[in-house]
Amino acid sequence: MAESVADDKQQPVDRVLLGLVLMAAAMFVIPLRDGIAKHMTDALPVFTIAWGTYVAAAIVAVPIAMRLHGREALLPAGLKSQTARTLLLVGSMTVFFFSIRTVPLANAISAYFVAPFVAAALAPFVLSERLTFPIVCAVVGGFIGVIIVLRPDGDFDANILWAVLAGILFAFYMLATRLAARQAPPMAALAYQALLGALVLTPFALWSGVGEISSYLGWFAAVGVLQSLSHGLSIAAFRFAPAGILAPLVYLEIVAAVVVGFVVFGDWPSAHTWLGIAVILCAGALVAIKRS
Repeated sequence: MAESVADDKQQPVDRVLLGLVLMAAAMFVIPLRDGIAKHMTDALPVFTIAWGTYVAAAIVAVPIAMRLHGREALLPAGLKSQTARTLLLVGSMTVFFFSIRTVPLANAISAYFVAPFVAAALAPFVLSERLTFPIVCAVVGGFIGVIIVLRPDGDFDANILWAVLAGILFAFYMLATRLAARQAPPMAALAYQALLGALVLTPFALWSGVGEISSYLGWFAAVGVLQSLSHGLSIAAFRFAPAGILAPLVYLEIVAAVVVGFVVFGDWPSAHTWLGIAVILCAGALVAIKRS
């Protein structure tokens, strides 16, 4: 923690502010991608949407990565760890798309944010990290917030459980990422993830049927750009500001989901959901601060 504080002081204020702006922008881009995916679920199978998302991302990311890193963009270092992390990421995104077929974006993303709490709870066992009392309180509080959003005793939509599963898979992705050495440059890792994700999802997309996919090529192009943009913005953010300062901003994704859900789909969270979101935001901020 002392080293993190020292790093923070070494960063010029204007550069830290730029990092904060870039990270906030990245968090607002992700729900735009999810909103497009939700829109397409009315006409296309989920597996086809997930496949198209990775194909579009590969079209955007691979040429950039090859220009920057050559062959390493296709065969990055640490191939086994890159493959394992990609499979977890593909599974997480795909089951999340199953959730947003019927669940409002804000509710689904709030349930998805079980991920940092699962990761924090498992980190002492997987990564041998010290489990402190504040982290325990934050993890418990986060789970309580997610349960409030799930609303098992009220207007319960079973599809929101897909979002919880997506969050759990992403938690394991987070742990796998921290376990693996930083062997590949971020852009090369992104290109490999996009290519492998497209390949893995191809048989599922063929099985589900491509339907009227030709009518949605423009939407898939937008998804590919947004997915690559969010990754690029977050990479740039970490170049200008320390992780400890940026970490709490990931919860802006919930706020952005509320905005997108309301503007595009007319979904406004109930008071019950707002309470759950508030609990998740507070617990998430505590996890981010105490682990930074």
